[in-house]
Amino acid sequence: MKLLINVRMRGYSLLLCLLLSGLVGCSSVSTVVRRTAAARPSDFIVWTPDFRSDEVRNSYRISLKTKKNTITGLCILKKNNDEWQGMLVNEVGVRAFNFIVTDEKCELLQVIPMMDKGYIKKTVAADLYFFIHVDNPDAPFYKGLERFEQNGFRVVNFKKKQVVVGPDGSVRLINKSRNLQYELRKIVELDPDKMIL
Repeated sequence: MKLLINVRMRGYSLLLCLLLSGLVGCSSVSTVVRRTAAARPSDFIVWTPDFRSDEVRNSYRISLKTKKNTITGLCILKKNNDEWQGMLVNEVGVRAFNFIVTDEKCELLQVIPMMDKGYIKKTVAADLYFFIHVDNPDAPFYKGLERFEQNGFRVVNFKKKQVVVGPDGSVRLINKSRNLQYELRKIVELDPDKMIL
């Protein structure tokens, strides 16, 4: 009996290691932009008014990539007083989680069981906090940011994180220590009253 339990525990440990390797792998999910001699220091902002409005709901196609998996769907983001509220849903409308980002922290709410693990929630919450506040001069990490432009890319580096605004308008956050990449593409919402059919 003791041997059977020991074998089962090793099996669960192996399964846990395989699952963790998807979140904490060894190879990168995306190529980071390496600063070269062609780079120019810059003070650009990531969250331009065209990309994120404080007044209306913002909708984005999102892709969350790990070394072995990709989750795609929609990210809805809206400012409510002094906090940003949002949700991540997959293409068929199943909600992965809700989130609230304040000046102090990010909190994930109603997280699906697959992601309802302490280390996953902590990583995603820290990444979302950084992503939302990358242009906030009052953010605790702001003074440590390095911003530059190079070959059409606008880049923000901070320790093991990088935000890249591509020439195509996409915005990526790469968490180099966890091998995660979040990519947002703005969905332009059309005013039905101004559409001609």
